[in-house]
Amino acid sequence: MTRTSEVKVSKDVDEMRRFEQLVTSRQFTGNSLLPEFTRLLECYKKLVSQSETAVRENRRLKTQFVEMSRSLELTTRVDLMSGLANRRDILRKIEQEYSRALRHHRTFSVILADIDGFKLINDFYGFNFGDEVLVEVSNVLKSCIRSEDVCARWGGEEFLLLLPETTSEGAEAVAAKICQTIAMTEFRVNKPGVRVTMSLGVGCYDEGQTTFDCIARAEQALSQAKQTGRNRYSIAA
Repeated sequence: MTRTSEVKVSKDVDEMRRFEQLVTSRQFTGNSLLPEFTRLLECYKKLVSQSETAVRENRRLKTQFVEMSRSLELTTRVDLMSGLANRRDILRKIEQEYSRALRHHRTFSVILADIDGFKLINDFYGFNFGDEVLVEVSNVLKSCIRSEDVCARWGGEEFLLLLPETTSEGAEAVAAKICQTIAMTEFRVNKPGVRVTMSLGVGCYDEGQTTFDCIARAEQALSQAKQTGRNRYSIAA
């Protein structure tokens, strides 16, 4: 129902009240048309009441529709378990940052982080416990980055971080902070404290690269961190 319909209902209510005043004013007492007019007024009041109900229902449905649309749009951008950006959303944001870097000749960095030995956590404590650890790790990661940075769940126990306008040196400092903070955190999750570690790979955008080149370099650096002992970070060559 449109705004015009709401205005019309409001006018109908005003008209109905005017007609009721005519009936109750007694100035037409004895008029042979008064009973028929009164009957028609009652029918009109029912129609106006139905219109008011329809307007209220329309408002309720419209509000519900807007809220559901927002929720639906949110699910396309957010990983529901961790509350972080999802893979699709961070790829879109990396593309945006890539375009900005091209235009202004600036740089950015990405960090690919993976929880060490996560399969053992699931095997020993169960998948529900593993999910809780993922949520807590997500919170720690968010606490280690700036408001303009983006942290996403890349898949499974992997996370991808986008650091706009950040050089390799700046990204290395963030990776070191994450690595240290995770190792020092005791993840309780309704059970005795559990400690986990993370391996991280840092890739910095260089002119001439594509966004996928940058991510691929971070993947290679992560693989190197895993191969050289885990619980550490590695910088892409």
